[in-house]
Amino acid sequence: MAKKEDNMDRENSLRGAVCMNIKTEFAMRSILIIFISIFISIAGFPQEILSGLHTNPVVRAKAAGLRQRDLPFSGLDTIPMTLPFYDDFSAIGIFPSKLRWIDNFAFENDDYPVFPVNRGAMTLDAVNDSGTMYPNAVPGPASFIADHLTSRYIRLDSVFKPVPRALKPADSVYLSFYYQPQGRAFRAPKANDTLVLQFLETPGHDSITATDTIRIPDTWKRIWYANGMTLDTFYQKHNRYFLQVMIPVKDPAFFKKNFRFQFFNYVSLASSAEPSWQSNTDQWNLDNVYLNAGRSWSDTLHPELRFIYRSPSMLKNYQVMPYPQYCNDPTNEIRDTLDILITNRDNVPHLSTYNYYLTEPGGSFSKTYSGGNYNILPYTSPPSPYVTWQKFAHPAVPYILPVGSADSATFLVRHVVRDVTPGSVFGDTIESYQNFFDYFAYDDGTPEASYGLNPAGSQLACQFRLNKSPDTLRAIRMYFNRTLGNSSQQWFFLCVWNDNGGKPGDTIYSDLVMPAYADSLNKFVTYHIYPPLSITGTFYVGWIQTTSDNLSIGFDRYNNSQDKIFVNTSGSWYNSDYSGSLMIRPVVGKPIPLGIGEVVPTSGKLFIYPNPCCGNTLHLRLSPGTATTEGAVSRMVTVTDLLGHVVLKGHVNSDLDVSSLRDGLYFLRLSDSSGSHYGSAKFIISR
Repeated sequence: MAKKEDNMDRENSLRGAVCMNIKTEFAMRSILIIFISIFISIAGFPQEILSGLHTNPVVRAKAAGLRQRDLPFSGLDTIPMTLPFYDDFSAIGIFPSKLRWIDNFAFENDDYPVFPVNRGAMTLDAVNDSGTMYPNAVPGPASFIADHLTSRYIRLDSVFKPVPRALKPADSVYLSFYYQPQGRAFRAPKANDTLVLQFLETPGHDSITATDTIRIPDTWKRIWYANGMTLDTFYQKHNRYFLQVMIPVKDPAFFKKNFRFQFFNYVSLASSAEPSWQSNTDQWNLDNVYLNAGRSWSDTLHPELRFIYRSPSMLKNYQVMPYPQYCNDPTNEIRDTLDILITNRDNVPHLSTYNYYLTEPGGSFSKTYSGGNYNILPYTSPPSPYVTWQKFAHPAVPYILPVGSADSATFLVRHVVRDVTPGSVFGDTIESYQNFFDYFAYDDGTPEASYGLNPAGSQLACQFRLNKSPDTLRAIRMYFNRTLGNSSQQWFFLCVWNDNGGKPGDTIYSDLVMPAYADSLNKFVTYHIYPPLSITGTFYVGWIQTTSDNLSIGFDRYNNSQDKIFVNTSGSWYNSDYSGSLMIRPVVGKPIPLGIGEVVPTSGKLFIYPNPCCGNTLHLRLSPGTATTEGAVSRMVTVTDLLGHVVLKGHVNSDLDVSSLRDGLYFLRLSDSSGSHYGSAKFIISR
């Protein structure tokens, strides 16, 4: 650390000697903003960009965990299951349950569905069981088949309770399910991006000939399909967010020991002319899949008393915040009331009780909220399918979570609704942890979309507020989604601004960085700030773009902090047009150790001066101890402008002739002839 500080001091002295009129580094950034703002007028209409995900980080993390444990696929499919078949996808296990399904392509979650039948749904999209785009994906407008959700073999030849007997078409067998297009995903399936249901006609088998063994694939019969549309159009058409489908099984050919059904979806990506939009899209959500005998068209209910969404944050503004910052003003950080959705999916009322419990694992803190008793009407009764009674739907928060001197804390939140009738099995429970760590987070760690800006020079800032000032900004954590071909790998300025009347003010920190990827749930890339930055009151964290490419920042559409997102594409700041939360997390407080997936400023390796350059020569210096594979004479320098055009390239020792460059901002990369990277830096020509 001492060596780095000495190097920075020497660099600052040299810079001051050459350009005496440049008093601070922020003067350089002011010139920078002037130059890049020029490109706003020539790079096209300014806009925010929201798109799908090229990968699903939750599925990638789960798939990696299965590979690490080397878990084999279940062998249950060799033993047909018996009726009834039912799955409401409330386990939130990421992959479908092996007790009922044979593949891992669809995604079990509570992030994408909007107003599901109960908590959780199964999402079919454009990414496979490893969380990445399918190898057969092609640029639009052509469609390709993506996810499959395939049941185990089911005994549709017989039932065994209360007594064994053969099943026939006259036994009124129905398959029912609920479906929803788009959900919280950004791009809805187009009309030809259909959701399809098919029944297995003939299982695949091996055909043995005299010279070879030929595999005969499964043959299927299409039973039902739905055309794609936006969720808004779907709701206007059906007056509901999930639509139930009832399908009678009448063909005698399906009443056999190895009956099977399968859902799959068609997907169409953006065209090759829009690479940053070629991402996960065309989502469909499924819920409450139910197959049984003795049903009818009117058998549409599966009686239950359930929560609809996950447990909400106890905090007014954040999902997570630093514990010392919470402890300095706990009353104003804890929510006054919570928002809870409870539904009674029966045709009769249920007298029920609702409570939530706050506890500290391993500690003595324990609080209970009681909402008393309330007669919950059936979901078909007006005015709402959900409980509207204040004590259940919007329970008060009459106490604060305890304060302390620790750096972090965790509390368990448990919500319970129960039918009070003795012996009743109706009820539900949801749990979550309220965490206080070393960062602020508006997001829950799962992106449902990607966010970006254009043109070059566009700025974005997320607002955060300290209760305890001053504090130290140590790092900024960001989640970047991969795009097809990594088209989002572009330089950008990571920035911090102070406050100016509720909007971003002066830039107090900036560093030229590039997106990096973690590809796991809650595994953000950490950009360390060196030296750490003292901050007070309200501050803003975000970026300035150097190109018009979509940076593809993770965007959480489940939690909304739209009023904290500020955009500047034309010289003034305004709130984002999109509802959701950016996955940007400032880290404050005590020093943090370096870890995997963390980025430190490169200025400690490569120094260039003077910067801004007022003359024709730029001096390049590597910090002592920087590893090199060849002599200094073999160093290769590449200089690009804001649009990515190479304007200088060649071998360099320690001085670079920049007399041919016009005034403006440039990016410099130093490497050896084999391409090994020594360092990167930004500089400005200002004569």
